Amino acid sequence: MDPKLLELLKIVIENYISRGEPVGSKFLNSLEDITYAPSTLRKYLNELEGGGYLYQPYHSAGRLPTIKGFSNYLDDLLINEEDLSSDFNFNAKMARNSLRFIVESLGKSTDGVVVGFLKNDEYYFLGINNLITNDSLKDYETIRLLIQFIENKNIIKHLNSKMIRYNQIKYSFIKSKDKFISSLYAKINVNGYEGIITVLGPVRINYKKNMNILQKFLKAYNSQI
Repeated sequence: MDPKLLELLKIVIENYISRGEPVGSKFLNSLEDITYAPSTLRKYLNELEGGGYLYQPYHSAGRLPTIKGFSNYLDDLLINEEDLSSDFNFNAKMARNSLRFIVESLGKSTDGVVVGFLKNDEYYFLGINNLITNDSLKDYETIRLLIQFIENKNIIKHLNSKMIRYNQIKYSFIKSKDKFISSLYAKINVNGYEGIITVLGPVRINYKKNMNILQKFLKAYNSQI
């Protein structure tokens, strides 16, 4: 993608994540980061919409990112790692033999629900309370589907079907009914067993924060193996 369009897509997505509303050209034009003339801005937004990265929920509304838009945004984050200097501290030695410790440690810091499972059927999830905020209650239906998806262990079936290399962060968007659930995940080895850690949430979730925490976790964890 044209770097200018990619940067604009990034700004639209991050403002949608923080505000929870369609992002319009008037709002974008008021941002310090935007230096385009209004006509150029509208042209670029139309190009992003035409490419399937954004859509308008109704006529004359602002734009929302599509799954294709989110995927492009995450691809860029994975290529260009950003250190957000998060407060995440992790005791790697404690984690080597304990899936529960890993899930609980990540669950204290991430934005979303942390799920971990091993091939020997050990299964933990944590972090529902991270999603139950006044803001997220607007998307209660997605939260309900997410909880069902975890409790029914459908996330295990979904990720077990993926070809995953150890210690490599990947993402997936899972359609449940007419809603999408987002997943950032990585494969690790815990006490000799193959395991997967994933952070789940609605599509409107803090991907930068979660990816940064997962990157720091993997670096600390691998330094002790």
